[in-house]
Amino acid sequence: MDSWKSVQINMKVIPNFLDQETFNKIKMCVLNNSFPWYFSPTTGHDNDFSDFLFSHYLYKEDKQCSQFFNYIITPLISRLNCNYLVRAKANLYTRKHKQIKTSFHVDLHDKHTVALFSINTNNGYTLFENGKKIPSVENQMLIFDGSLSHASVSQTDASIRVNINMDLM
Repeated sequence: MDSWKSVQINMKVIPNFLDQETFNKIKMCVLNNSFPWYFSPTTGHDNDFSDFLFSHYLYKEDKQCSQFFNYIITPLISRLNCNYLVRAKANLYTRKHKQIKTSFHVDLHDKHTVALFSINTNNGYTLFENGKKIPSVENQMLIFDGSLSHASVSQTDASIRVNINMDLM
C-alpha cells in the first residue's frame, strides 16, 4: 500500500489498486453484455436532472442485493480499512458530446468514507468543490472523506465511464 498518493489530507488516490488478474475479472464481469444495468434519470441527488446514468446496486439497506456482490465487492473491500459497508453500486455513464457536470452532493449525511473505483480510463472525472479534479483511470481507487461535496463529470472520449462506488463507515 506504499503506492497510495495523498492528494490532500482527507483524500487518497491509489493507482493499480488490485492485481491485474483480479482487476480483469471484475472488469470483464461489469462490462459483460449480460450484466444488468438500471436506468436512473437523475444523478447526484433526486432533483439533479443534469445528466442520467445506469447503475446496479450491489449492497444497500444492510444487505447484499446483487448476485455479483462477492465477485465485485469482496476483492475491493478486503483491501480497504473499514468497519461497515453502507452502500455499494456500480455506475455507468454514457458518452456525451460535451462534458456535463452533475450537481455537487454528498452520498450520505452521516459521517462516512467514499471509495470510488474506476473500471476504465476516460476523460471523465470526479470534481470537488475546492476545484480538485480526479480523473477516471482504470484500476484506480479514490478514497475521500464523505463530507466532501463532489460532482461527477461525464466523458467525451469513451463510449462508457464505469466505476464502483462504495460508502463505508
